[in-house]
Amino acid sequence: MISIMFHSVGLENLKWRSSHISESISQMELKLWQIKKDGYRSLSMQDAFYSRNSKKDKLIHLNYDDGYLDNWIHLFPILENLKLKATIYVSADFIDPREIVREQNNTYDHYHKGPENCCAGFLSFPEMRKMENSGLVEIQSHAKTHTWYFKGSKIVDFWHPGSATKAGGPVWMLWNRFPESKPFYLTEADNLESKIPYGTPIYEHGKSLETRRYYPGNEKLEKKLIEHAASDPYFFKKNNWINELNQIVNRENENSKGCFETEKEYFDRVNQELSESKNILEIGLGHPIEGICWPGGGVEKEVVILAKSIGYKYFTLPSKWKRSPNEFYHEMIPRISSLSKVTFNGKIISIPTSNDFSLYLKAMNGIKLSKFIFFIKRAFKFLKNEL
Repeated sequence: MISIMFHSVGLENLKWRSSHISESISQMELKLWQIKKDGYRSLSMQDAFYSRNSKKDKLIHLNYDDGYLDNWIHLFPILENLKLKATIYVSADFIDPREIVREQNNTYDHYHKGPENCCAGFLSFPEMRKMENSGLVEIQSHAKTHTWYFKGSKIVDFWHPGSATKAGGPVWMLWNRFPESKPFYLTEADNLESKIPYGTPIYEHGKSLETRRYYPGNEKLEKKLIEHAASDPYFFKKNNWINELNQIVNRENENSKGCFETEKEYFDRVNQELSESKNILEIGLGHPIEGICWPGGGVEKEVVILAKSIGYKYFTLPSKWKRSPNEFYHEMIPRISSLSKVTFNGKIISIPTSNDFSLYLKAMNGIKLSKFIFFIKRAFKFLKNEL
């Protein structure tokens, strides 16, 4: 059994934090058609859990993280056409609160007006219910916040123009300060950005479910950094602006006045996040939620135990546990990436063809000959690019 992890469809050219996890509509369609052509039978999360140790078969679990609106607009019509099942993991904080159902598969708007006017956003409950009513899509939990929190006293960056929309940027700073904006940040982050003063320090951070939260409590230093950045209207045009702010940090050299969550506070917060996500989805969809995908793979063993006590039964396997298996390793569904690009030694060498994708699935399903051929083809493409 193969469980393949996707995210978004059609936001690959949008200016946002995670454009790298979005695939084009045509590429997604090509992959799903190839899955159908190769004769795979698509599974629910529950069936994938019980089939997780099956090898060299034609079972596949299609899962889409985060609950993007494009899953309804562009993905669902393809799933309907091909009669393929999929699991969508939804983070409760990002659910669009409006009782709306938006127009599907509007490729004209997508390509002529831009994805921001077509499919950039998050799912509403009416859209989720329509997909579930088809019998092809199920909604499961992706926890509640899907955010990052400070985890230590080291300053690693400063809020600056572009922070909210740059690739890999700390847009979660906006999420944490203005949680009501989370369902709309894909189109509104640029306008919201200035609500956080430029120069605000960004401390080392970690994923919400595996991080004991750190509270800096150094208002004096933060004030000086913000005032220095605001003193020159062209400050962020300077090549060395980050060095200037770091010099202030080093010069102040104040002892940190920050504090951490206690262990109890951490587990209370995680318990609330897992429980509320489950409860919100169950009320909105009208059925039990028993599966969870850990946001960003960020989870600790104690959190898994807590999730089980809350009523979760099915879990995805964090990628970090593939490298260092623990007692929960065999109780979780291992996932593979979607092969959005063909790489060799970390270098992007091509966009996969349908044959590449087909071979990749066979290789990931343990067929040794396919694995060998896939590796040889990658090496050949790499050498061809280098010559």
